[in-house]
Amino acid sequence: MLYGAIFTARNPKVYEYELNLDKLPKSFDGLRIVQISDFHLGSHGDNSKFVTKVVRKINSLNPDVVCFTGDLVNSLSSETISHSNVLQKINSKYGVYSVLGNHDYGDYYKWDSDSLKSDNLLKLKSFEKSCGWTLLNNEHRLICNNSDTIVVIGVENWGEFPFPRYGNLKQAYQDLNDTRFKILLTHNPVHWREEVLDVTNVDLTLSGHTHAMQVEINLLGFSWSPSKYRYNEYAGIYEDESQVLCVNRGLGFVGIPMRIGCSPEISLITLKCK
Repeated sequence: MLYGAIFTARNPKVYEYELNLDKLPKSFDGLRIVQISDFHLGSHGDNSKFVTKVVRKINSLNPDVVCFTGDLVNSLSSETISHSNVLQKINSKYGVYSVLGNHDYGDYYKWDSDSLKSDNLLKLKSFEKSCGWTLLNNEHRLICNNSDTIVVIGVENWGEFPFPRYGNLKQAYQDLNDTRFKILLTHNPVHWREEVLDVTNVDLTLSGHTHAMQVEINLLGFSWSPSKYRYNEYAGIYEDESQVLCVNRGLGFVGIPMRIGCSPEISLITLKCK
């Protein structure tokens, strides 16, 4: 536990995945996506050493696209102040795309007024924009390469009862069964089974949220995490025919300030034409 608190929680690890996908346009063969999630900047205080380490690792991977899948802060937009200069330095060919996570809305903080809560969220959105990120709040963007196109769709947090559900997939992209190759950013992996799998033809879904409950045991081929009793999909790659979900273990922590056998994750996802 001491090792998890001092070393594991503060040393990000690159998890590499290669995916062979049916509808990927040929000009995007070899596309390198770096996914990060759940920074929870408030857990690191004003010290940017960890955030700097993460950004350097991201840039060293030469990503084509960087995707952040929510929970930049614990609750307060002010948690970002000490890290703004660092997060602006993330580089990628097609940009950085992000969505909001459940903690980003400030729903777990006791506000003196609704206007203060709204102002906090506006400041967080403004911060991401100032970093050069494209925040997708039930929106989508096209990435073009020659005559080929892929779609990046982003939804607001899709909460589970009794928590608020801000995400609206149909608003984000109207024809979810068209022929375009689609990448969906949604913070909560539960959303994949509820609204994505089988009822759309979204090719790749990127999520976070679970942290694998910050505990993971991998020994001699045996893998276990308490997250398995809460989530059907909690870490790594899941496939159902032609649809794929990647659940990132997250970078930060909430609750206990440690990660036991569960390193902060930077996902490097390489897409290949099937």
